[in-house]
Amino acid sequence: MEQLSKLLKDNETWLMEQILSYSKRHNYTKYTSTLLDAWRLSISGLTDALCMNLHMHGIQEPQLHADENYTNDPVTEFGRLEARRHRARGINISMFLGLFKYYRDTYIDLIIEKSPEKLKEPWIRFILKSFDRFEISLSAEWITTKDSEHIAKIEETNRHLSNEKNKYLTLFESTPRPAFLIDRKGLLDNLNLAAAQLLGLSKTSGEMYYSKGHSTLDKKVGVLHKPLRNYLPWIEKEATSFLQGNSSTQRIETNTDLFGAHKYFDVFFARMLDVSDKFTGILIIIDDITQRKQLEDQLSYLATTDALTGANNLHRFLERGEEEMEHAKRYERPLSLIMLDIDHFKAVNDTYGHAVGDDVLRSLSTKCREILRLTDLFGRIGGEEFAAVLPETDLEEARLAAERVRRALSQLKIDGPDSSISFTVSIGVVEREENKNLADVIQNADKALYEAKHMGRNRVVTKTRNAYG
Repeated sequence: MEQLSKLLKDNETWLMEQILSYSKRHNYTKYTSTLLDAWRLSISGLTDALCMNLHMHGIQEPQLHADENYTNDPVTEFGRLEARRHRARGINISMFLGLFKYYRDTYIDLIIEKSPEKLKEPWIRFILKSFDRFEISLSAEWITTKDSEHIAKIEETNRHLSNEKNKYLTLFESTPRPAFLIDRKGLLDNLNLAAAQLLGLSKTSGEMYYSKGHSTLDKKVGVLHKPLRNYLPWIEKEATSFLQGNSSTQRIETNTDLFGAHKYFDVFFARMLDVSDKFTGILIIIDDITQRKQLEDQLSYLATTDALTGANNLHRFLERGEEEMEHAKRYERPLSLIMLDIDHFKAVNDTYGHAVGDDVLRSLSTKCREILRLTDLFGRIGGEEFAAVLPETDLEEARLAAERVRRALSQLKIDGPDSSISFTVSIGVVEREENKNLADVIQNADKALYEAKHMGRNRVVTKTRNAYG
C-alpha cells in the first residue's frame, strides 16, 4: 500500500505530462485550461483520491455493491466535484468520460513503466476498479442533477466567466505599457489600448475588442491577423527570431523614428504559458524609454564635456587619449598631439572683462572642432589651454593641421564692448614615442608650446622624437 502511494505522489509531474500528451493527441485541449497549474491540480486531486482509497480498502480491488451509495463516498468526492464543475461549464458527459478514460490510462502507464514487475498486475487491477468507482459516482452526480438546477448553474457559471473575461480585458486595457499578442504564425492576435495608441489606431479603451464586425472601424480592426512588418517593422527581426526559438523571455533596447520623432524603446518578449497548444504565440511589451535615454545622454554630456566651451573636459580627454595611445602602440600606427594656449589671455580678461574672455574661449573651441577631423580628440585641459590627439597622423601632417588652426584663429573676430577684438595662439606639436605614455607626450607638447611662446608667440613649434630626452 505504501509503495503504490509513494509511486503516485512522487510522479505527479510525470502523470501531468502524460495526460497532457493524451489530451493534445486526441484534441481534448481545445476545451481545457491553458495553464499548467490546472492540470497539476487535476492530477493531485485524483492522486489524493486514489491514496484515500488505498487507506480505506488496502491494495485489494475495491468492490462494487448493488446497494452502495456512491454519492456519499468520500473517496469519490473528487469525481463528483469535477462532474459538477464541468457540467456547469457546458461540457457533456460523453466528452468528460472520454477524457477521464485517458486519465485512467495515464495512471496505468505509470505502473507499467515504473512499478516492480511482481506488483504490476495487482496495482493495475486496483487502478481500474478505483476508476470504475469514480466513473459511477460522477455519472450518478451528472444524471441526478435536475435540468432546472443544471440551467441555473450554467447561467451562474456564464455570469462568472463573463465577469472574469471583463476583469482580465480591463486589466489588459489598463496596462500603461503597449502589449501585443502574437500568434504562432507571427500574426497580430490582439493588442491593448496603449499599443493601439502607440500605432495611432485608437484612443478608446476596448475599441479594438468590441469593434469587431462594425463597419465604421473595419480599417482599424484590419490591423489584426497581419504580420509584424505591417505594424512593428523595427522589431520584426528580433520578434521573429524569438518566436522561432526556445527562450522563455528576452529583452532588447532599440530605437526608431515614429510619427516624426526619434524614439527609444525597451522591448520585452515572453512566450505564452499555454500547455494546451491553443495559444502558443508570444507576448511583446514595449516601454518608451526616450526620456530616460535623453537624460542619460545629457548626464553623459555633462560628465564628459567642458560646460563653457563644449570641448572634452580634462577627465574625458585623458581617458580617450589613453585609449588612442594604446591603439597606436598595439598596431604600430602614427599618432601626434598638439597643444595650444591663447597668447596674452590675461590681458584680454583684464581689458575687456571675463564675459568677452569666455566668448574667446568658446569661439576658439568651435573653430578648432570645425577644422579638426571627427576622429581627432579635442579637449580643454586648463584655463586657456587646449589639446588635440590626432590618430593616424605623423609629425609633419600634425604640423600642417596646427598651422591651419593657428591661421584660422588669428583671423577670428570677437565682439568687444566698443569694437571687435582678435587673438592669437601658440602651439606645440609632438609625435608619440615608443615606451612613452600620454602624460609624457603631453609634457613634451607643453615644452614645445612654451618654446613657441618664448620665440614670440603666434607660431607653431614641432619637436621630433627624443628631442626632450
